[in-house]
Amino acid sequence: MSGLAKSIDDLYFGYTPVADHLEGCRFRGTDVWEVTRHTEHVPSWSDRQPEITLRLACHECGAVTFRISDGEGSFETTHADQVGYAGKPEKVAGVWLHPGPRIWYGDERGPARFYVTATKDRPRQPGDVLGMVGWSLGRRGGVRWGAGVGCTGHGTVLRASEQTWTSRRAAVAWVVANTGGAS
Repeated sequence: MSGLAKSIDDLYFGYTPVADHLEGCRFRGTDVWEVTRHTEHVPSWSDRQPEITLRLACHECGAVTFRISDGEGSFETTHADQVGYAGKPEKVAGVWLHPGPRIWYGDERGPARFYVTATKDRPRQPGDVLGMVGWSLGRRGGVRWGAGVGCTGHGTVLRASEQTWTSRRAAVAWVVANTGGAS
């Protein structure tokens, strides 16, 4: 990918709706062909205009298209399996995991990080997130899972665990134990 999925926070919180459905619309409250934008501001000394990315996402089929206003009008079509956003949340240990992007396109290990929420609804602001879990490679090359509670909306948690685990489920259990998050 061309740098579109910079972090899990950008994908979940860095975009704002382009338009709302009107009262009485049969799609009100749904995310069928959700269209949102993310503006990346450039330093004020630059001649460049802000880069605006429109994200079109279908939460039913997982299709995701990014349209970039960068002077060239480029676009990229991918799938929720690669970027995480618009993917189906997964229930683990009584809470819901919302996937972030993979470390690189096509990586078979899956998303590198997940938001943990009490409900199946996708998080719309940092306060909706109980915590995060994510994997990294340990000293011997094995996958280790870390966890943290809270969410700043800038890619960090309010408090990180002081240990790692060999399973994602164990990391999620730590978040639940430290937030009382399972509903």
